[in-house]
Formats: sequence, structure tokens, C-alpha cells
Amino acid sequence: MSLTTSATLTIAPPSVAAVGGTTVTERTQSMMQHLQQVLLLSSDPISLLNSFEGDDYLEQLAPVVEEAVNASHVDLLIDRLASITALKETEVQKLCNSNQHEYTKAVQQLAKVKQSSEQMRASVLNINQNLQQSGRALVARNKMLLDSQGARKNIDEATAAIRQCLKVINMTNKIHEMIEQKKYFGALKSLDDLEQNHIQEVSQFEFAQMIRKSVPVMRATIKDDVIADLQVWLASVRKVAPQIGQIAFGVTESRRRRWKKKVDHNPQLRFYKLNSTVELAMEDDRDDVDPLNNDTINVDLTPFYESMHICSALGVLDEFRDNYAVGRIKEQDTILPPSLEFTDDDIAPLESLLHGACGFAIVERVTVRKAYRVRTPASVNELWESMCQRIAHLIDPVLPTLRNPETLLRVRTLLGLFIQTMESYEFSVARLHSYMLSLFENYSAFLKQRFAEEFQQTVMEDDYMPMKINQRDLWEKIIGISWYKPGKEASKVKFPCLLPFSQVYPLSCAEIRNFVNQHYQFSDEFSEQNPGQIEATLRANLDQLLVKVVCRTLGDRLRSSNREEIVQIYINLEYFQTAAVELEKMLNETATVHLDEPITLHASVAFSDARKLAETRIFELVNSKIDDFLEIADYDWDTSTERTAPSSYLSDMVNFLETLVDSTLVNLPRSITSFIYFDAFDHLATKLLDLLLNAGRRISKAAVLNFNRDICYLENFVGNIGSSSSKRRDVSLNRGTLDDSNNIKHRSEEEADNSLLTTFTELRQTIDLLMSPNVEEYNNTEIRMRKYGRVKPQNAAALVEKIFAPPATPSRTMKRFRRGG
Repeated sequence: MSLTTSATLTIAPPSVAAVGGTTVTERTQSMMQHLQQVLLLSSDPISLLNSFEGDDYLEQLAPVVEEAVNASHVDLLIDRLASITALKETEVQKLCNSNQHEYTKAVQQLAKVKQSSEQMRASVLNINQNLQQSGRALVARNKMLLDSQGARKNIDEATAAIRQCLKVINMTNKIHEMIEQKKYFGALKSLDDLEQNHIQEVSQFEFAQMIRKSVPVMRATIKDDVIADLQVWLASVRKVAPQIGQIAFGVTESRRRRWKKKVDHNPQLRFYKLNSTVELAMEDDRDDVDPLNNDTINVDLTPFYESMHICSALGVLDEFRDNYAVGRIKEQDTILPPSLEFTDDDIAPLESLLHGACGFAIVERVTVRKAYRVRTPASVNELWESMCQRIAHLIDPVLPTLRNPETLLRVRTLLGLFIQTMESYEFSVARLHSYMLSLFENYSAFLKQRFAEEFQQTVMEDDYMPMKINQRDLWEKIIGISWYKPGKEASKVKFPCLLPFSQVYPLSCAEIRNFVNQHYQFSDEFSEQNPGQIEATLRANLDQLLVKVVCRTLGDRLRSSNREEIVQIYINLEYFQTAAVELEKMLNETATVHLDEPITLHASVAFSDARKLAETRIFELVNSKIDDFLEIADYDWDTSTERTAPSSYLSDMVNFLETLVDSTLVNLPRSITSFIYFDAFDHLATKLLDLLLNAGRRISKAAVLNFNRDICYLENFVGNIGSSSSKRRDVSLNRGTLDDSNNIKHRSEEEADNSLLTTFTELRQTIDLLMSPNVEEYNNTEIRMRKYGRVKPQNAAALVEKIFAPPATPSRTMKRFRRGG
């Protein structure tokens, strides 16, 4: 039996009588204590007992006994103690022999000691037995303790393992819960912690391997959920994209109104458009409205940023970038339909389209600014260019179906807002500006077509008579829209009054002004990139309109045989020419860009050429009428009777010419009427001379006198035209004044009047020659140059021959006239 060193050895000695004042029990107890100490201090109790030689063995015996008991050497210890006892008895015997009394006393004491020893032996044996029994129980209990301690250790280890397993399982469940709650970033961090730390602690268990294998699956789940949530977010952004665009349009419209006020206050600013450097520098009250976050909508970009960061943490940022790019392309396809339809009455579909595209692009710009790793400027710009191209392709098929230019103007307004809004978000709008220029050309062509149709209708309805104005407000309105400068002050004009042009002119002026204003309204939406093209297009279209529509249409009307209509067309052309010059000035003054050279319209030259054609046409019609009268002229060249009145055809002709002067030509400039008169009378004189030259073989004196009477009648009429027409012009019509830029050289009225009489000079000199009593004076050079300078010798010879030659042979005078003296 083995005992632990911690066990206590207890010996109960029997009760012994006192010896020398000290009881045996006390001594035994003392000896046992010493023995116990000796046994406790000695690692080898047997060798210790052999070394006992003194009286201090009792002090050393107790530990020896205890150690012997522990070492199962009790019998050996007893034997050794017996040997020592015997030895001591011998020593005692020796001592007793030397000292009997003391010996006797010692023997008594020894007997007592022996008795005590026996008792002690019995006690030791009893103790040993008790120790044996107690030791066995103790060993059993110790074994049980050891077994329980091992079980407890196993339990503790199992408990710790279970706790670690539960922690791993709970963390795994927590990760699943966070994934379900869309707390992806926290789930991803927990997943990394689980994989790198906690799974290692339970790696010996099979379920840990299963969890380890599920970690990539959970990461893939997070990635898939993130991508799915991103698609949901993209769909939500697509739904509010039109609202984003509408709010952005409103912000741009507010800026446009503020800039217009500044331009109205300072006209020099008209050269700068919205989003120009000047406008941005002067924008001191910019709106703080964020199209993405305002009172109406709130676009939360957190899901996008979280998705980006999570995919970056997962190492799949490239895949996220590709998925996002594909998603945005799909969103673009959703925002931009395959086809677009809108009408003159409703352009809401176009407005909705542009709002959606604007909102889509704004989201793109915001993401590229804050997530450059996912959306690069190049990718956004590429998507934007594709969007612009598709928008143009959607609008193009609808434009030919529109019939109202106001609709095109509304389309321009929407596109202008779209361009300026996108330009403020730093998108390239060059393609849109090119499209706007194309739209402007279509718009201008539409306006030209409408102007041509309305002008044709106005020409057809025109009465080709000077306008009669009965009311001052109408007169003021016409003066305001027409390039017409009245000859009198407005306060001195009396109504009713006549204006020199017909109604086609003011109506056309109103349409031309409207045409120009509509072009400028359209160009208001352009930035500084291409306003010069707008000016050039406007000049070319306006020039084309004036030349090919107005001038050509009026020129075609010159084919008419109505003299009044031709004269009125001439007057209208005169004022249209003035309008062309004034339009040049207006275009140069209102230009929205700095011009390298002034704008010049070719219409002014075209109208001038048309006026010349009208003049020629008037000449032709007047001369044709004169020819009609001359065709009914019937002269009897052989008559012997003198008439007292002019020929009837000539009276009718003069009446016609008086009517022509008093009514038809009264509104023409004096310079033009003088040319008409001159041409008409020159034509008349030529035809009358031809009548004289083509007379029969003989002309009588009476026929010459009758013919002279007709010529005198005409000369008197011509002489009275100047003064009478001047008076009529003073009381008939206020023509107003034409601008000096017409560059027409006018003769003075006095010179024009005097020149009319010269048309009959040759005819007059010819008749004077025929009535001269001495026709031979024609042969005198000095007299001929003074009196008959315009008479051609061959004509003089032919006529004199008809007057003086006898029917058969020529007279002597005629022979001398032919010889020239």
C-alpha cells in the first residue's frame, strides 16, 4: 500500500504510569513524534535505522516509521527496532551492573518501556492495519479521483470544443442572417473572421470541413445577391430617371430666364449663350436644387457604393464593372424605345424621352465622379454618344409628318433645354448641336415652304391697287412692319389716304419679319459652337426666299397684259428692293456673333433686275397700245381737203395717254414715268414717221397740213404732260421717300419734261421741210444743220420727191434736191 506524502500518521499510545514525572504516554508520544519526523525527513528509512547510535533516535524514529509504512517495510522496521531494543537492553544491563539502584530503577523503567513498547507495537500494528485499510480506501478513492479528474478533463475539453463548435455554428448562422438582412459587408467580414480564425480551432471535426467548403458558396451567394440588388437598384433609378430629368430641365430653365434678363439689361451679352464662360462667371444666384436629392425624389446611391465595395472585397470588381456596364446598356435600351411617335398636337412622348435620357445621363455622371474604378469617363462618354445617336434616329422619322412650324419650335425648345442641361454636366454636345443645325435647316425649309404658299396666296388675292387706309391704327401698324418712310409726319397724315404699294407688300413684310424672328428664336437655343452657321443659314435662306419666291413670283406676274398690274408690280418691286437693303442692315445689327464681314443679300440686285424687266414690260404694253391705235390710222395722202381737227384715232390715243398719265402711271416715280413717256412718244414719233415714209407715191400739200395738225396736237399734249402730272402728283398719293441705298440716278423733273418734246424733233423737222416754201434750203449746210439737222437725207429726198414730183417725171426742183444743190 502506498500513501501520499500529504497523509498524516497518527499513533494512539496506551495510557502508562508516570515515570520520573513524565508519563510513558508522553514519552511515547514524544518518541513517536521524533520517529515521525525522522521518517518524514529520510528517503531511506532502513539505512537511517542502521545509523542510529545515540539517544536522539526517538526524534528520528517517527519519520522513519512513517516512511517504512509508506514503503511497505513495516516488518523490516520492527525487526530493526527489536535489534536496537536488544542493543539498548545490553547497554542498560551494563549500566545496571555499575549502578544497581539505578539499574533497578532503570529495569523498572525499562519494563515499563517494554510494556509501553509492546503496547506501542500493538498500537503500531493496529495503526498499520488501520493504515492498510485506510490506504486501500484512499487508493480506491484516489483512483476514483484520478478517474474523475480525467473524465472532468475530457468533459472540459469536450465542453470547450462544443463551445467552439457552437460559436462557429452560431457565427455561420449569423452570417446567413446578415445575408438575408442584406448586411453584406458585415457578413463578408464575419466570413473572413470565421475562415481565418474560428474554423481553425474546430478543424478536427467533420462539420468544420463542411463549413469550410461552404465559405466560397456563401461568398458566391453574397456576390449574386449584391448583383441582384444592384439590378433592383438600377430598375428603381430607371423609374425615377424622367423625374430627375424634369427637375434638371427646370433648373436649366431658371438659369435661362435669369440670363435673358441680364441680356435684356446689357445687349452686349447677346453674343454669349448659356453655359458659356461669361454666363458661368456671372451666375451669382445658382440654384441649389440637386436633381438626385430634393423635396420630390431622393436617389440613394448607397446600394451602388456598397455593391462596389463588396465586390472589390470579394476580388470580383472587374465582374461587377462588366455587369454594371451591361446593366446600364439594358437600362438605356429601356429608356430609349425602338420607335417614337408624337404629333403637332402632342409632343409629350418626346418630352418624356428627353427627361428620361437626361436623368439617365445625370446618374452616369454622378457615378463616374465618385466611382471612377467602376465607371470611367471613356465608358460613360461612349454610352452618351450612342444615346445621342439613337435620340436623333428616333426623332428623324417623325419630323416629315409635322405640319406646323410651331411644333418644330417646341421640339427645338426641348432639345435646347436637353443640350444645355447636359452641357452643364460636362457632356459633349457636339453631335446634338450638329443635329440641331440639321433640325434648323428643316425648320427653315419648312418656314420657306409655308412662306411661299402664303405668298402665292397673297399674290393671287392682291388687287394690284394702292392700299387705301381709313384708320390711323392700321396705318401705324403698316408703317411699323413695312420698310416704308412716309413723306409726311404721322400727325399730318389725313385719312383716308393711299399708300403707293399694294397689300402684298406689307403682308409680305410681316411674313419676312416673322421668318427672321422665328429663325432667331430657334438660334436662341444654340451655344457658342455654331451660331455663325445659323447666321449663314439664315442669310442664305432669306436671300433664297426673297429671290426665288418673292422676286420670281412677281417676275412671273409680269407676263400679264394688264398695264395697271404691271405698274403696281413695278412699285412693289421698288419697295421690296428697299426692304432687302433694310434687311441687310437689320441682320448686321442683330447678329448674335461677331461677323468678320457684313451680311450681304443678293436680293437687292435681283429686285433691281426685276424692276428693269417691269420697266421694259411697261414700255412694251404702252407701245403695243400705241401700235393698236396706229393700225386704225387712215390718212388720205392724195387729199386736197384740209381738216380742222386732229384725226379721231389720235384723239383716242391722246385720251388713252391722258388716262395712262393720270391713273396708271401716277404712282410711279417721276423719273420712271418720264422714261415711259419718252419711250412711248419716241415710239409714236417713229411710227408716225414710218407712216409718212410709207405713204403712197405722192403726198399732197393738204395731206401734209393735216398730218402737221395731228403732230401739233400731239406736241401740245406732250408739252402739257409735265405741268399736269406734277399737279396730279401733289394731290393724289403720298409716295413717301425711298432710301438712298437704291442707287438710282434720277433726272430732274424739268429736264425730264423738256426731253419729251425732243422725241418729235425729227418728225417735226421733216414736216417743216415738207411745208417749207423753199425745200432747196435743205441743200444749204448751214441752214440744214440749223433747221433740219435730224432729218436724214434719204428720208428728205424720198418725201420731197412725193410732194413735188409730177406723177410721171420728176420736176427740175427735185433733180436739183437730189444733187444736193
